[in-house]
Amino acid sequence: MRAVLALAVLALGCASGELDRTRFSSDAGVGDGSIAQALENEAALARRRDAIDPEDAERYARRLAPMLVRRSLRESEIEQLERGGTALAPVIDAWLGEPGLERAARDMISTLLGTSGWRDGIDLNLPGNLAAYLARANAPWSGILTTDHCVDVSGAAIACDTGAPYAAGVITTRAFLAGNNSRYNLRRARTLMRRFVCVDYPISDEMQPRLERELLIPMFRATSAEDQTEDAARAGFGNGLACYTCHGQFGAHAQLFVRYDRDGRYRADATGVQLAGGELGVSDVEGLYASHFVAPERARDERTEMLGQEVASLPDAARVIASSAAFLPCATRHLLAYGFDLAEPGVQTIDARTIEEIVRDAGPDPSLRALARAAFLHPDVIRAAIVTPEAR
Repeated sequence: MRAVLALAVLALGCASGELDRTRFSSDAGVGDGSIAQALENEAALARRRDAIDPEDAERYARRLAPMLVRRSLRESEIEQLERGGTALAPVIDAWLGEPGLERAARDMISTLLGTSGWRDGIDLNLPGNLAAYLARANAPWSGILTTDHCVDVSGAAIACDTGAPYAAGVITTRAFLAGNNSRYNLRRARTLMRRFVCVDYPISDEMQPRLERELLIPMFRATSAEDQTEDAARAGFGNGLACYTCHGQFGAHAQLFVRYDRDGRYRADATGVQLAGGELGVSDVEGLYASHFVAPERARDERTEMLGQEVASLPDAARVIASSAAFLPCATRHLLAYGFDLAEPGVQTIDARTIEEIVRDAGPDPSLRALARAAFLHPDVIRAAIVTPEAR
């Protein structure tokens, strides 16, 4: 059973009480961005890591190995770790070339999205297959959202199963879409943002500007009790009287899914129009869900906004997310939580400075292998894991 730990790998309390928080510039900044500064930063991290004693190095490796490479320590590794922190880099580097990393990638994504096995004729393994493929190929982890095909159990490229005229990694699988169906496509939008951006609604206006109120159906324009005209909202539907607070952003992201039915199939006949006299959020086309937009021509159109940019459909939105400043920090948080078998990490529980350093050290558009190396060799991660009780 996964434990809910306040530390979540790098809690600020542990960082201030247990860790040597030596930083990389005299003014506690993050450096000037030069190559020389980056090399100096990496050397500083290595010195701090190498100072870890043999007992702690072995304790850390024993904790990490079952999740990261799906096995216990070997005798040869235990002998290496008698050198202490200096042995951690070669041990972990060797791990990252093992097949266990592929299984870990599969398991991490399958756990995050709740997708594995088969259900109702849907192959729920497709997201995990793609994650394993990216790990095996040492391909950029951004491909989890931007790969233009799906992957079968053997690792071969196949068409995704939605019938859409495009593909966008795991989010254009029926496993993701059917597993997150809901009225107004709210669950699909929320899962997308929580799993790949690590935010929940309401999102900061700077990250996601709200849609103009006049574009939305009347219920979602409300900012107060006086604004609300929909009886169902007055009675408590959704967030009730102040719908616009969240739905001004929800509406933009939910629109990406307006042509996908409850079973995750792409439907060119989607209208996005609310079924007259029917359940709120259900479209007038069987199996589909209603749009937030009031104008019929907008309601059926996948065009919308993602993180302040106009996008034509899911692949465009996926590329915006994968290239955003939030994607790699979010992936790092999930990777750390998975690696130490923790509950889902809260957005604010992990030291943001450490996350920034990990992302910087992983390099531009890194593979999962590069991201894992930067994360699990960071001295703050090692120290925090050593002083934190194990999840199991």
